[in-house]
Amino acid sequence: MKRISFAALAVLGLVAGARAESVYFDDVRIPMRDGVNLAADVYLPSNRTEKIGCILEFSPYRVTKAASAAAHGIDRAEAWGVAQVWVDCRGLCHSEGVFEPWEKRLTDDSFDLLEWISRQEWSNGRVVTIGGSYPGWTQLACLKSGHPALVAAAPSGITFGAYTVSFQNGVLAPIFQQGWHTDQAGADSWAELARHPDRNDLYWRQRESLGKLAKSKARVLLQAGWFDMLCVETFKTFDLLPKGSIVRVGPWSHGVNVFDHPDFSYADGNAEVTEELEDEFLRSALEGRESPLVAAQPRIQVYTMGRNVWRELDAWPASGTVDRRLYLSALEGDRSLVWENPRVGSAAFDYYPDDPTPSKGGRVIGAGGQYDQREIEARADVLSFTSDVLAEELEVTGDVRASLVVASTAPESDVVVRLVDVCPDGRALGVLEGIYRAKFIPGRSRRVEWFLDVTSYAFQPGHRIRVDIAGAAAPHFAKSPNAATQTVTFGGADASCVILPIAPCPKR
Repeated sequence: MKRISFAALAVLGLVAGARAESVYFDDVRIPMRDGVNLAADVYLPSNRTEKIGCILEFSPYRVTKAASAAAHGIDRAEAWGVAQVWVDCRGLCHSEGVFEPWEKRLTDDSFDLLEWISRQEWSNGRVVTIGGSYPGWTQLACLKSGHPALVAAAPSGITFGAYTVSFQNGVLAPIFQQGWHTDQAGADSWAELARHPDRNDLYWRQRESLGKLAKSKARVLLQAGWFDMLCVETFKTFDLLPKGSIVRVGPWSHGVNVFDHPDFSYADGNAEVTEELEDEFLRSALEGRESPLVAAQPRIQVYTMGRNVWRELDAWPASGTVDRRLYLSALEGDRSLVWENPRVGSAAFDYYPDDPTPSKGGRVIGAGGQYDQREIEARADVLSFTSDVLAEELEVTGDVRASLVVASTAPESDVVVRLVDVCPDGRALGVLEGIYRAKFIPGRSRRVEWFLDVTSYAFQPGHRIRVDIAGAAAPHFAKSPNAATQTVTFGGADASCVILPIAPCPKR
């Protein structure tokens, strides 16, 4: 393979014919419409024909010059006889300009990149995109650009909702995102983001303006993890994608087949997937042919935890799913969960910002998954409500919501709800959690309703369901500065509950 420092665009045309040797160009400069030049590396395979397709990776992670061609993973491009192009996001690595995460301008940059590739003498005008995390976001921008050269995309570990990457219902989630954002764009950029906790303000409307996704002619394979903090809105993203798209969600952390080290892991089971589908999905699109493997794929594929099987769904949530309310109640002093006729009562806890309720596991990059919550539940600032032992399996697949009647002595307080699977051996494994920053008239109750998370989880016979309520989940979410006593009431007109999407029992 020849490695050539790229000096002029015309060089690419000179080497575009069939040759026995692959060629690798670095220091390629691609002009954007505002005069900024993005840095790129270009690989042309040894088995190329006169006109070939292209794999594009558009990334903030320093993908040009510093790495060798082998480190880039060129085996797919070589085997398929297509080009591969790596591009640094503006302002990073060797690209000019200033990087600002999630910015609207990325759509224009994506269009200009696709246009540049399609105009090269070696290009047949067919491009596919790859990458996870922020490179998944650049793929969404490529889709939004509407450029006709894009025929397929395979984003993973990302959703359209840039807001949910950094906030949940007004509460900042700095545990991973602050360090990432500051490293890429600087402390001032992060400070500006942190000043916008309201998803409806202009800052986020500009960054989440992805309504044109469905107008793209490309097809999309979207992959996500139940324990990935960047994937809370996977199914909202899927609903925005072009027809013919596929979504696959596994019990992973941040990346396909990525497992952290929780107290309970799915790494030793059947939760890993191969690259066969993604490879065929992209390659068939580059070659402009129909693929029986892709055509046979169900549109929605999820891993149901607890039962530990892959499922094919006809819709999200699945047809026949029924929302059921699991009510907070009390019986002889014990806090319980019941499906009907909750007893009237109340329970209170004190929240102190200098000793916030800790978090453990869930959607946290590097420390995600199911952890035993018993140590946290033993604290005085956590309320736990537990169901009777389940006589049969109960599958929760869909959007989980909370509806609580709460009072606080502070004008603003956070409310955390965690759904927990209590095993016969006593382990209390967290399934999902959500937080909401609510306004209060001190001492007066109000109903707080919000979306917690999505999941596909089958509680097994002999297990119990538990709901934990607290005023913080630190350091996953930024703690409220306000000390407060919070009181949750339940039963009667003040019935408090979690709303569970109960899926029909699948055929065994």
